[in-house]
This record gives sequence, C-alpha cells and structure tokens, in this order.
Amino acid sequence: MSTEDVRMTLGEHFEQLRKCLIRAILGVGIGVIICFIFRVYLLKVMLWPLSIATAGSPPNLYYFSPAEAFSTLIRLCLIVGAILAGPYALWELWRFVAVGLYPHERQAVRKYLLPSIILFALGVAFFFVIVAPIVLRFFILFAQTNFPHPPNWAVDWLGKHGVVVDAAKNTTAGYLKPRLRISDYIWFISTLSLAFGLAFQTPLVVLFLARSGMVPVRQMKQFRRHILILIMIISAMITPPDWLSMVAMSIPMYMLYEVGLFIASRKPASDETALQE
Repeated sequence: MSTEDVRMTLGEHFEQLRKCLIRAILGVGIGVIICFIFRVYLLKVMLWPLSIATAGSPPNLYYFSPAEAFSTLIRLCLIVGAILAGPYALWELWRFVAVGLYPHERQAVRKYLLPSIILFALGVAFFFVIVAPIVLRFFILFAQTNFPHPPNWAVDWLGKHGVVVDAAKNTTAGYLKPRLRISDYIWFISTLSLAFGLAFQTPLVVLFLARSGMVPVRQMKQFRRHILILIMIISAMITPPDWLSMVAMSIPMYMLYEVGLFIASRKPASDETALQE
C-alpha cells in the first residue's frame, strides 16, 4: 500500500497509534507472564555464569529485606519479558510507521530488522557464555587471593614470653568470602546482557551511516582512533564501574565496528543510495 492510497485524519492516526501501543503492551505483558511461569528455569539461566565462574560451587545469595527476593524476580521478569516481546512490539509500531514511508524506505528498514534481532541475541549469548564467567571469576578470585587473614602478632608476642594462647594461626589468603546480594547480582547480569545486546548493533549502525550517506566509509576509516575513544567512553557509561567490564565490551564493540566498515565498503553503489532516493 503506497502513501498516496492512505489518507487519514489526525484523529484516525491517533486511534491507530493507540491500538498499536495497546497490542504492543499486551505482547510485553504476555512475555512477562510467560517469564514468571518459567521463573525457575529463568533463574537457573541467570545463575549459570556464577556456577561456571566458581567451578560448580557458587556461593549463597542473600536478600536483606522481606520483599527483596520477590521484587527482584518481578523486575527480572519485566526485563526479560520486554526483550522477548520486543520483536512483536516493534512490529506493531512498524505497522503504524510504515504507512507514512515510501516503498524504498520500507524496504531499506526491513533489511535491518532480522539482522538486528540476530545480533542482539548473539550479544547476550556472548556475554553469558564468555564475558560473565570471566568477569565474575576474576573479581571473586581477586578478593579471595589478595586479602589475607589478620595477623596473629599478639599471639606470637605472647608466645615468645611464655604465655600459651590457644589460637589457630592462619596467615594464608582467603579471608574475604563472597556474600552476594540477589538483587545486585541479577541487576549486574541483566543490565550487562542488555548492554552487550545493544553493543552488537554496531555493524548495523556503521552500515546505516554509510548507506544513507550521512558519514562516508572513507571518513569513518580515517577517524578510527577517535571512534575507539568514543567506544571506550560509551562502554564505561553503560557498564558497571570497573575496568574489566569496560574492556570486555570495548574490544568486541570495536571489532564489530571494523566488521561494519568491511561490509559497508563492499556494498555496491546502487545499494548505498537506497536510502537517499
């Protein structure tokens, strides 16, 4: 259906937008309900990186208020449900927006939808399988191996003066023990999963900028160093305040930027002007 065939008043536009938003919200609600029904399996998936990081012996997780565990589960179901229902919600919004676009504009946007979903899933999987276990294991082992037990200097001094004190000497590392809070852990995993899913959209962003003519490929290649600094700044903003998470996101994000440049530079000229017509 072309834009010339669609003639709607402002009120009809608002009515159609209202229906699309209601269906999108209902889709998200169904996704949340499904996540709550399968909450046990969902929590097992969220705890899987911790189990891998601790070689199958994860520490206990704690909650510090009566409603913390319940509210954490509801928040998790809302996030995952919204992600699962995201394609349907975007499709509903697309039905509203596509009416006002030209055929070549609709065709150009459709090319990005499926790759975007696939890249988002790959980003989340990359974080769960590779990044999360490495980051968690690093921080847990760092705390356990770099903070020794308090010294028994008083016991040693008394023993030298003939005073026998029954105290076990332990100067080995491992004084700190992980006491993870369930809400902090779930928030850490869920936010970084979302961040990595969005970071994996980098090739599509590069491809869109190149094909639309907004930023030529040659110019993006010339400013590689500036882009690298920008990627590090973005990674520092959307990851927790630790350098390891920032580096773990910056490296694949920049590699995906180079992949986007490679694909954009090999696109035929006829395709590069598709969004400019």
